Amino acid sequence: MKQIGKELKEVREEKGISLDEVAEKTKIQTRFLKAIENGNWEDLPEEVYLRGFLRTYAEALGLDGKEFVESYNRSLNQDIPPSLPEDDEEEESSSQFLLLMIIIILIGLGVIGVLAWYFLF
Repeated sequence: MKQIGKELKEVREEKGISLDEVAEKTKIQTRFLKAIENGNWEDLPEEVYLRGFLRTYAEALGLDGKEFVESYNRSLNQDIPPSLPEDDEEEESSSQFLLLMIIIILIGLGVIGVLAWYFLF
């Protein structure tokens, strides 16, 4: 993820734009821009703001902001291990079993209710 910030910093420096100029143009605080450039994601606000900052910062430099957000999203997905398929199948089968048991209990209660009504009235 540090690569994203590094790339933005390199483009900014190549264009001779200061962080203060970017902050003024984007209305993003300089400390957040520095955190992005240094890859210090923990110093940034929530994900939704971070994505907006990335997009806005990239577009202020004349880059495709959407591409930077997608790159960030891909880097997040690489950090999350994929779930195992058998876990999903096990959860599904236990949910189906629970649903079946509830249906059987409800049918049993219905039969008992009909029999009780029949014999009592």
